[in-house]
Amino acid sequence: MDTGEDGPVTTQQEVHSTKYQLSCPPGSEKQCGQVQFQEGIQPYRFNCGNFSASEVSVRLSSGQTLQVCELEVLVQEENMPKDIPVFSNAALNRPASQSSVGWGGTANRAVDGNRNKWWSGKSCTHTSRTSGNWWEVQLNQEEYIQTVVIHNRMDCCSNRINGAKVWVKKGSEYDLCGTINYNVNSSPIIRMQCGQYGQAVKITNENSYLTLSEVEVLVPEEVPTEVIDED
Repeated sequence: MDTGEDGPVTTQQEVHSTKYQLSCPPGSEKQCGQVQFQEGIQPYRFNCGNFSASEVSVRLSSGQTLQVCELEVLVQEENMPKDIPVFSNAALNRPASQSSVGWGGTANRAVDGNRNKWWSGKSCTHTSRTSGNWWEVQLNQEEYIQTVVIHNRMDCCSNRINGAKVWVKKGSEYDLCGTINYNVNSSPIIRMQCGQYGQAVKITNENSYLTLSEVEVLVPEEVPTEVIDED
């Protein structure tokens, strides 16, 4: 679950599930608890102890299928962030292209608004080659790109995204936004802070197939004052 902004998770999460681990990572992770299954007990509640976070994840380490019917993240009203900036996804339904298409995984799948991270959901892109891959989306106009959010495939091959690079295009030049460092403990939702103007976002992968479940290009409703001053 993506809450959009860091805020203290102060009370409980309610989850109807079996055994899993719960963590709240704002850069570094904290495990809030672990379910010890007991017949007839639902929901399970965990106190995260005023831990500030922008994401809550549920993990099952036993190799079984994870099933969650509902997850609630409760935050006390006085701890809610103030003056939360408003962002929009400038990549949604915009023209997208990629270096090649494999197994029907066309480029537009990454900007269709569907965050399904399983191949069977028919919303993941896929290139046909194992090297020299790229994917790119053209925005409607030049925007101040605050963050690029990449939703990684989860049912298979999640580690293929490791080492991929995120670029922002301004004019005819591409500037590196960052490189993805992914491992078995990484969140399937990858956030790359860019903080620069551009009219396109490109993702390259030299080491493996490139598969993307969804790519969001977040632009603020109001550009930060310090950015305007610099211009």
